[in-house]
Amino acid sequence: MAVIDSEAGEIVIRLVYDGPPEAGKTTSLRALAGSLSQASYTPAEDANGRTLWFDWMEYVGGRFEGSRIRCQVVSVPGQCELGARRRRVLEDADVIVFVGDSSAREMPRTLAHLFELRALIADAPDAPIGVILQANKRDLGDAVPLEDLRARLAERGWPIGVVESIAADGTGIREAFVYAVRLALDRTRELMIRGALRTAPDAGTTADQLLEILRAEEQALATRLVDPPPAVVQASPESPAAELLREVLEFETAARSPPAPRGDRHGAPRLPDAGVPSGAIWPPVEGRAILSELAQTTLVLRRLSNGDWAAGLGSGWRVMSTRDAAFDTLDQGRAALIQWARLHATANGVISPRRCIVLADDGRGGWRLWQVVQTEESLRELISRSLHEHTGEALIAWLSQAVQLLVDAQDQLGGLPLALPCNLDTIGASEVGAIYIGLMPEPTTPLAEARPRGDTRAMLRSQLDAALGSDLRERGLDLDAILARVPSQSPRGDSLARPVTTLMGA
Repeated sequence: MAVIDSEAGEIVIRLVYDGPPEAGKTTSLRALAGSLSQASYTPAEDANGRTLWFDWMEYVGGRFEGSRIRCQVVSVPGQCELGARRRRVLEDADVIVFVGDSSAREMPRTLAHLFELRALIADAPDAPIGVILQANKRDLGDAVPLEDLRARLAERGWPIGVVESIAADGTGIREAFVYAVRLALDRTRELMIRGALRTAPDAGTTADQLLEILRAEEQALATRLVDPPPAVVQASPESPAAELLREVLEFETAARSPPAPRGDRHGAPRLPDAGVPSGAIWPPVEGRAILSELAQTTLVLRRLSNGDWAAGLGSGWRVMSTRDAAFDTLDQGRAALIQWARLHATANGVISPRRCIVLADDGRGGWRLWQVVQTEESLRELISRSLHEHTGEALIAWLSQAVQLLVDAQDQLGGLPLALPCNLDTIGASEVGAIYIGLMPEPTTPLAEARPRGDTRAMLRSQLDAALGSDLRERGLDLDAILARVPSQSPRGDSLARPVTTLMGA
């Protein structure tokens, strides 16, 4: 829905609050309106005070690519019988804040609605729609621990960003809003890059216009509507939080201001966080979710002997920035970020998905490029585990399957325009096959020439003998017997699914 209003000189973005009935959507919007000293508008409520059409608030603050940012904040009705209205409002969202009751009693319903939303926006045109889970009602005694909630999302393959809230007193509402605006601007930038961002005079839909659109569409479907009760307008007194939010939303302008003196180039840089500016993270939506998750982890930054910076040891993440990945200006850093994103895109489907690249303020007047990769179990670790869990023929069969993954990885990596190391430490097993789990080369690394396939068996023998030779001999296992079970070329089709599934479940 993001659009450039050429008459007003504004970028108009829409943030939609979604979630199950009575999870706190309207309460969240009104709490946000109160903190920003804005009026909220509700076209109609039922006898119990529940939203029938939508709740609405507008806020102007910050700049994006020279234009003011106008945020249209809308909450949808949660009643099942009003599902058509909900779906129509979601169609125009640039970002969705999913408000869910995070109590143990309501968690099944919260997750069911959340993954229903995932299906609804799966085919969003032009660019993905960012989603944040606003875990509400954290003051309840049976609130599900945040770690458990994140684990449930990860198990379902959708580890989106999570913000805790107590909408009744406003806790966490501003944080979720700022996070959402950044996601919406990330999507807006993606639309600009794809040439899909519309420009029109007087393009921003008002609350009254939205209501007219919804009524007209329902009438076109021969839906009988009753006369709605009077509209509800809630005005809020001035609040210092409004000015605070305006300062927060100025991050795009601040990012483009002339850099301060860099000072000591050898001092420790600041680690990246979810507050990085729009256009400084790739992939935009998934990347911000990763940074939000990373923010919950205590990271210890250390400098390596070669001058690189690294963090994440023992945290489940690898955070790395090379010695020379420092830039004086945001534009210089973005040029390198774009180049690096293209390298990642060429390896899509071959590299592990839980990773991002980030251009972050280094805290010393400059910018630094980081890569963040979730650690995965390598083939070396999988094989080491198998040596302790299997014996005899079962062990030989299991090792043969692991070796097959290394062969497959060599084929996959050999077809890329960049050279990635293929060994027991850089390759892991996913549900769909071999996957590269290591760090990516720097964006300045020259692309690799087309490489002929080397001697696969020689490569396997060298790596396996170095890594497993002594263990295999102790168990009386013959390396040649294992290699004999591996075809000289990778199997095609679905034949990989069986060994991968076996490995993942071992």
